[in-house]
Order: sequence, then structure tokens, then C-alpha cells
Amino acid sequence: MKTVASKPEAKDDLKSLPMSELQTKLESSPDGLTQAEAQKRLTQYGPNELEEKKDQSVPEISQLFLGSHPVDD
Repeated sequence: MKTVASKPEAKDDLKSLPMSELQTKLESSPDGLTQAEAQKRLTQYGPNELEEKKDQSVPEISQLFLGSHPVDD
């Protein structure tokens, strides 16, 4: 059975928080993180980067649409 993620409550939605509350919640400030805090978070969480996804080739993509049916020329 597939689980549906519930919508976060307004108090938990970071986009809806005033900046001062957001900074408190994220333990930051208007000046950003100190060098020591940035290094601590880098060690704890790793670099702030997205994993690169492999592009699908044309044959792989066409299989999504055509399934295993051969194409007539």
C-alpha cells in the first residue's frame, strides 16, 4: 500500500514562518552561519549538493511509451 505524505501544518511549514522565527528554528542569523558552525554542519550533513541523475537514453525513454511492442517502419 502506498503511503501519501500529509501536508505539513502551517507552524511546521518553513515558507510560512517570519524570517526571525525561521532563523531561530534553523539556528542561523541575518549574518549567516559562523565558519565553525558551517564546518560542523558540513561534517554532520555533508555538502549541500544534489546527486546528479543519469539521463535516460532514447531507447530507454521510448520503452516507457511503447512498452515491448516492436515499431513498424
